[in-house]
Amino acid sequence: MKLQDKMIGKHPSDGLFFDWVECQDTECTDIKRHRYLLEKGEKRQEAIETVARWLITYHLSKGKRMALRKKQKILDKYDFEEYAKSLHVFPNADKTKKGNLGEVILTEYLSQVSGIRVLIFKLHYNPNVDQSMKGDDVLLIDERKILLGESKFRSTPSKEAVEEASNLMKSTLALPMSLGFIADRLFEQDQVDLADEILDIQYTLSKTNLDIKNIGFLLSTKLVKGHVERNMNSDNKDFLFISLGINNPVEFMELAFKRAKELLIEVVAVDES
Repeated sequence: MKLQDKMIGKHPSDGLFFDWVECQDTECTDIKRHRYLLEKGEKRQEAIETVARWLITYHLSKGKRMALRKKQKILDKYDFEEYAKSLHVFPNADKTKKGNLGEVILTEYLSQVSGIRVLIFKLHYNPNVDQSMKGDDVLLIDERKILLGESKFRSTPSKEAVEEASNLMKSTLALPMSLGFIADRLFEQDQVDLADEILDIQYTLSKTNLDIKNIGFLLSTKLVKGHVERNMNSDNKDFLFISLGINNPVEFMELAFKRAKELLIEVVAVDES
């Protein structure tokens, strides 16, 4: 079994990531563990559609979803669309959109390859939609493994971008900072047993040999593979770098958020039916 498979799981054999990207697990060394995902151009529109729906799931909080359902019953089509825009579900700031897109794609990928479900959609709790949230970019956790990810989006790949995506994890194992945040949200949702389990993990984090993997992620053009291969340099044996190379990543981001805004009203209508 390849080291990349042991660390996070095998690349999906079906679904969007199987259809949209080709997986290349490059040769590992003492300082480099890299999985390169390369876009298959013919599936780009399918990817935009699916990622747009993920963006809705990750950004649309329960409160805003309930508000939209309520207003949909009493407003005409034009006023309802204006009301939906006023809720400011998605960020307008370019930097925040790039950051959120990378986090959403990495979270979905890691969840699918590892089988660890997403417990909390942290963007639901962002008090300022146009600013990135503090804490871990990506954190997946269950009783057997913790996956902690640092995500970067760059329109053009570079050595500096690889280093930025590696900075927190390249020398020593990085531990999650957001376990308490997750537990608090689970308590609010009356998932008390699960919240208690998360707090128990937080308490034992530095006292036991939990299986923790650090993941750096860089979404950029198809040139990203070469930059990672040349510049990744990590003594952290539990650190894996994942790069995603696509054509014109800025265009992809804009189209995905544009489609998410178009689908928002449709999704609420489906919820109500």
